[in-house]
Amino acid sequence: MNTEEQEYRFEVKIPIPLNRLQRVQAWLINNAISFRKHHDERDVNSLYLDTPLLARYEENLSGISNRKKVRIRWYGDLTDATNAKLEFKHRRGSKGYKILYDTSLSLLAPNFSWAQQLLKSHQRLPMDGQILWGAEHTPIIICRYTRKYYISRCNKIRATIDYNMTAYDQRYHHRVNLVRPVSLGDYVLLELKTDACNEQALSQLISTCPLRPSRHSKYVNSIRNLTWL
Repeated sequence: MNTEEQEYRFEVKIPIPLNRLQRVQAWLINNAISFRKHHDERDVNSLYLDTPLLARYEENLSGISNRKKVRIRWYGDLTDATNAKLEFKHRRGSKGYKILYDTSLSLLAPNFSWAQQLLKSHQRLPMDGQILWGAEHTPIIICRYTRKYYISRCNKIRATIDYNMTAYDQRYHHRVNLVRPVSLGDYVLLELKTDACNEQALSQLISTCPLRPSRHSKYVNSIRNLTWL
């Protein structure tokens, strides 16, 4: 099933050192469009897929404005990906959109292999989904973190705070690797998200933030931390 989200939206990322976290949290609550809790926090698991030569990773490093990201995401238990989403995340300059399909991975199956599981996911897709998937069939990393959800009083801007970010290397594994997670660092990540029509409201909010936005990718940071083990 295709659950498309092709509405363009802005997504701004602000990495926060732990010693600045309280100040940013206070700003989030006390600014002019004060934020409140939106959903219960939950654990997020994302399997990032790429070409064998890491073309999507290289695109991100190069700062290419029009780029694509392919991942499979599920929530809660790290080992239970039976109710997952295959996401194609497209970036066009400062805006982006996502196209999603239902999918499933049997991570604990006795005969599990990445090749077989991803082939099954690919075969279950309609033709347009198979075309979108392209050549990104190689499992690279699973990133796991806990996410808190907030929304502004005007309901125009959403905010999330991600912490306990870790990565599991899948690059050299025939079976899923869920041992020896690697930390992405001593920081948390604030993301501010809104529909394209609310660009001015987002800009006004960012101008009051005690920290500045910056380019950030959990996928890129995961590979960097795994490379320097």
